[in-house]
Amino acid sequence: MSQMDLKSSLLLKHSSQLDAAEAQIGLVALSGLYQELVGEHPSVLSDIESATQKLVATLVKASNANGGRSLRILLNDESALYFGALKGGEIEPAEANPAMGLRGVSRFASEVGKPGFIFECQVLKRAMEKEGIAVEIVVPFIRTSSEAATMIDLLAEQGLCRGAKGLKVSLACQVPSNALLAETLLAYFDGVVVDVDCLASFTLGVDYRCSALPYSFSKHNEAVRGLILDTIKKTQSAEKPVLVLLNEEDKKVIELVEGAGVELIFK
Repeated sequence: MSQMDLKSSLLLKHSSQLDAAEAQIGLVALSGLYQELVGEHPSVLSDIESATQKLVATLVKASNANGGRSLRILLNDESALYFGALKGGEIEPAEANPAMGLRGVSRFASEVGKPGFIFECQVLKRAMEKEGIAVEIVVPFIRTSSEAATMIDLLAEQGLCRGAKGLKVSLACQVPSNALLAETLLAYFDGVVVDVDCLASFTLGVDYRCSALPYSFSKHNEAVRGLILDTIKKTQSAEKPVLVLLNEEDKKVIELVEGAGVELIFK
């Protein structure tokens, strides 16, 4: 099977992609759109209504470009480095290792992160209720099964109840515990998106952006391979969809998963 034969889609992280998008949109990264269209720290957002309108309008455009198919939307998965760089970002608490700090549900439940989570939920609700967009929520950085339960509860508190009116909530598999606990975590979620870059980084303890490393680390390392395949197997055994987010240059990873019948999302 060649790469052209695989079912693939793209990761939408900038509105300009919509002007030339030919492939189906497989995943919308709210972090990228928020940084581009809003640019203010959620805790000090000066005009919530204007920010909401900008993001909803972009989601409407994305839905139209996607032929009305359901939009799979990843809640903001960024760290304090991202939020600290936004206007008003000095409100962020100092973290020694932001990549392993407040991210995902731990951020959404925190004092500094909750305003952003509530804002994103309001954007999704308006897109669904006012614009009629079909949305599937993808949640990032769920480190434990208790965090999975907390995430579902936090969404429900904002009126986004998994299963209500067919709402699906999927897991972004970004850390090794997601793969190792996949069978348990799948009780809380309707599918999985395997983020290869993130999973490889945390599996090998490597920041791929760091030029100081004396040699390179392969995402095709046997540990990473094993976690990817194990996650796919467990998710498919649960009869739930699994997608793989990666770069088109990751040829060996593409070859690894091409026989598994999964959809690829290219960054």
